[in-house]
Amino acid sequence: MNLKHIEAFRAVMVAGSMTAAARELFTSQPNVSRLITQLERDTGLLLFQRSGVRLIPTSEGNAFFREVERAFVGLQGLASAAEQIRNLGSGRLRIAAMPSAGMTLVPHAIKRFQDTHPGVTVSLHVNASGTVNHWTASQFCDLGLAVYTSETSACDVELLAQSPAVCVLPATHRLAKRAWLKPQDFAGERFVSLCNGDGTRALMDDVFARAGVERVLAIEAQYTAICCEMVRCGMGMTLSHPIVARDFAGPDIAIRPFRPSILFPIYLLFPPHQPRTRLSVEFVDLLRDEHDAALRQLEGLLRPAGAGGR
Repeated sequence: MNLKHIEAFRAVMVAGSMTAAARELFTSQPNVSRLITQLERDTGLLLFQRSGVRLIPTSEGNAFFREVERAFVGLQGLASAAEQIRNLGSGRLRIAAMPSAGMTLVPHAIKRFQDTHPGVTVSLHVNASGTVNHWTASQFCDLGLAVYTSETSACDVELLAQSPAVCVLPATHRLAKRAWLKPQDFAGERFVSLCNGDGTRALMDDVFARAGVERVLAIEAQYTAICCEMVRCGMGMTLSHPIVARDFAGPDIAIRPFRPSILFPIYLLFPPHQPRTRLSVEFVDLLRDEHDAALRQLEGLLRPAGAGGR
C-alpha cells in the first residue's frame, strides 16, 4: 500500500466512479482499477461492490475512507504549515519576558503584531530575568526580554532601551505638587521596595545610601507592578520603570521624574549561534515603536498642573 493507492481510492470515493476519478488524477480508468485492486489485496479489505460499471462502497470501504480523510486533513495541515514557514519563517513566535515588560510593554506589541500576522501563534512566557535567559539560550523561546544578563550568558544580547526610573506616589501626597523628586524628599517616607534578585533593588538602595537618606522600609514586593498597586492603596511611595508606572496612571496615582537618574535597562536576548527569524525581527521593530510611543504618552503625566519648579 502506497500513496498512489490511497489517492486512487479517495478519488473514486469523492468522484463516484473510476472514470471520473481517472480524469481527476490525469490517468486512465484501467490504471485506477488496477490501483484499487492492489489496495484491496494489500489491506485485505473489500472496498467496493461491483455492479456492472458502477462501484458501490462497502461498509469496510466507508470505514476506510473515514480514516483516509483524517489522514488527508493532516497532510493539508502540513501543507499549510509549510506555506507559513516559507512565507514567514515559522508559524509560531515564542517570547520570554521579565514581569515589568511581560505585563506591560510586550502585550501591546503582541496586539499590533497579530494585526499584521493573524495566522501566527504567539506564546508569552513571563518569569525572572535569569529564567528568561535560560529559556532563550535553550531555544525554548525565540526572543527574550530581560533587565540584566550574566557574564556567562550564551545568548546574543542587544540593548532595547535604558529608561530613567520615575517616582510613583499617591496623588494626594504633599510631594505630588513637586515637578520632580530627589532622594532627600524620601527621608522618613514609607517606601515600597522591590525584593527581587535582578539588581534593580540594589541600584535604588545605592542612590539613597550615597545621599545619606533613610526611608521607612516596611513593605516589599517581588514585582514593580505590585509595588505600584500598593502605592495606589496608600501604602507608601516607590520608584518604577516608567512604562510600568504609565499603566497605573490615574486619579489615585501621581508620577514624577526622579533625579539623579536611575536607568532601567531592557535587553533583547536571542538564541545563540542561530540566525534571527523573520518573525522575531519584525516583532522587535514593533516592540521598539511601542516602547517609544509609551514614553511619549508618559510625558504628559510627569508634571503636575501649574507646576513651575520645585
